[in-house]
Amino acid sequence: MIKPDFQHKNRSVRDYTDRPILVYWEMTQACGLACRHCSAEAMPIAHPLELNHTESQILLHQIAAFGLPLPHLILTGGDPLQRTDLFDLIDAANALGMPVSITPAATEKLTRELIKELKAHGIQSMGLSLDGSDGVRHEAVRGVRGCFDWTVRAARRMRLAGAFILVG
Repeated sequence: MIKPDFQHKNRSVRDYTDRPILVYWEMTQACGLACRHCSAEAMPIAHPLELNHTESQILLHQIAAFGLPLPHLILTGGDPLQRTDLFDLIDAANALGMPVSITPAATEKLTRELIKELKAHGIQSMGLSLDGSDGVRHEAVRGVRGCFDWTVRAARRMRLAGAFILVG
């Protein structure tokens, strides 16, 4: 196996054949949107076989077992905001030294207070999906009326909260 023989200033050498740089965790199928392309096959409620809190903690420890440098954990779904233990899991990942980001569904649930709480719990970045330049185009993909405005409001709220936002 060929090992990288370079080191970037202020960064550890990462052997991509040994450990991932990113781990996307589709932590729930529960979501208030009905996106046509959803890889999580989202539904209104959580799937009965999704990882429970204890199993989720075990998963975090398995990710941490990759060793340093730890992968960046991106919480996605469905809508990770649907997890009742979301903040406990964010805190647990941070305690293990993992950088954590989130891609919540832009629903009415994504309030200014919730964005501030995500940031207070150490979320490094937040991602939003924008599928068109207006409500007709965006909502045709997301399947829920009003979600274009929710997305735009969420992006503004994230910016005002000082969050690093990824919009795609």
